[in-house]
Amino acid sequence: MRMRLDRFCIVPVLIASLLSACKKQEPPSGASDPAPSKFTQEQLAAKFPNDLGPSTVDVSAYPQKIQEEYKDFISVCGSCHATARPLNAPYKTAYDWGRFVHRMHIKIENKGAVLDDELGKRIVDFLVYDSKVRKIGREKEFQAEQEKLKALYAEVAKEQERLVLKDTLESPKKETPYVGVK
Repeated sequence: MRMRLDRFCIVPVLIASLLSACKKQEPPSGASDPAPSKFTQEQLAAKFPNDLGPSTVDVSAYPQKIQEEYKDFISVCGSCHATARPLNAPYKTAYDWGRFVHRMHIKIENKGAVLDDELGKRIVDFLVYDSKVRKIGREKEFQAEQEKLKALYAEVAKEQERLVLKDTLESPKKETPYVGVK
């Protein structure tokens, strides 16, 4: 009789130990990501190399009218995306900026906001003036900065891809309903 009781006690212990050995081991609490990112959340949110550049410009030496147009630019353009995107864009001419601002004008209208023509012209005027000063007047420095932004963006894009893959692999698989013949 005693041997039978031992079997009944040992079997559940063996099953419990096997189940605990198969259980996924969780990292200890407080353990950090095995490869934390060296980039900030703002950098990881970048969609374009231009997003990684400076988001403001020192306009103190610009004419007063251009300084006022800069305020319009910051308030309007910064409401939808980082101001770094247009400030670091390679556009330089009035034609290019006009097309760019017009395209953004259409996107704003699709969201229910209105950018009147006068305000759009003021933004284009600022962007053209700023391009003449920073992008044409200091072309070598601007081109060097563009190359740095492209190289940084290549690194950021690899990190974005790594994080998406990590997130995908760690997320639970969705159960799909059976749709075959029963």
